[in-house]
Amino acid sequence: MSVTDFEIVTTTTGAVSIRNKVVNEIMHNPVGPWQEANDLYIRQSRLAERLTPAPTGNATVAPKAPLVLFDVGLGAASNALAAIHCAKGLYGERAKAPSKPLHIVSFENNLSLLEFALKNSRAFDHMTGMESALESLLSTLHWQSPCGMITWDLRPGDFTKIIKTEAASPDIIFFDPYSPSVNREMWSLECFETLFRAMPRLTNPDAEPTTLFTYSVATPVRVAMLMAGFYVGFGQATGLKHETTVASNSIHGLAAPIDTRWWQRWHRSHTQMPYDAEKHSRENLINRLKSHPQYC
Repeated sequence: MSVTDFEIVTTTTGAVSIRNKVVNEIMHNPVGPWQEANDLYIRQSRLAERLTPAPTGNATVAPKAPLVLFDVGLGAASNALAAIHCAKGLYGERAKAPSKPLHIVSFENNLSLLEFALKNSRAFDHMTGMESALESLLSTLHWQSPCGMITWDLRPGDFTKIIKTEAASPDIIFFDPYSPSVNREMWSLECFETLFRAMPRLTNPDAEPTTLFTYSVATPVRVAMLMAGFYVGFGQATGLKHETTVASNSIHGLAAPIDTRWWQRWHRSHTQMPYDAEKHSRENLINRLKSHPQYC
């Protein structure tokens, strides 16, 4: 894709967004990129709370280990910029609190959308003042905030390959690739298995689970997550989406785990298997699912 494959549009709610003319998708329709970023990812992940943990010991010393955010599907950078705005507000307003640094690792296979958004940054209020950061990210694959509390790294290329050698381990995952209708490999069992292996193992019972947030509620997506080892739950509504999806490496990372009603719908569903089910034995997949602690 190139920058000519996109155009600025106004959604039915009056929000400014971008349409991909190749796949004919309006991104974040109808609420727009900024509201969806904050509704689905920032507030639902409790990012502000995670960056300002309850003080222990010397309350004047900030934790050294950063909170690592995987931003999978950078796109026009709305989700990452929302995280940066959230963090900057905390560091400015609560400078005396023991805030964690934020390390964002963004993954993107095609940077044309970000280049288009940057060229049209005047259309998006949330990009105001962040143009130099975006330019740095595109040119050097790295940006650090003047206060030194926020670092942002870009991993360009095929996520399914890059994630296998990624050194950082995520605390939070924003999973926002193009929809399964045009980008199935990113929503496959193989992809979620690789991502699950990249997550930290929970050896400390008091440790905060790693949690993934995404807009897709497709049955093959949720099934792939379960088969990969995730615990899966219902996420909050945003825009026209009555619910979203949350996945975690612990049941304690879910506010609303999938329930008996969802499993009953799955048993009646015509799309019970992951998108890449043909690579596996159906019997093995069913056995893997039935052995999951959430199965009922």
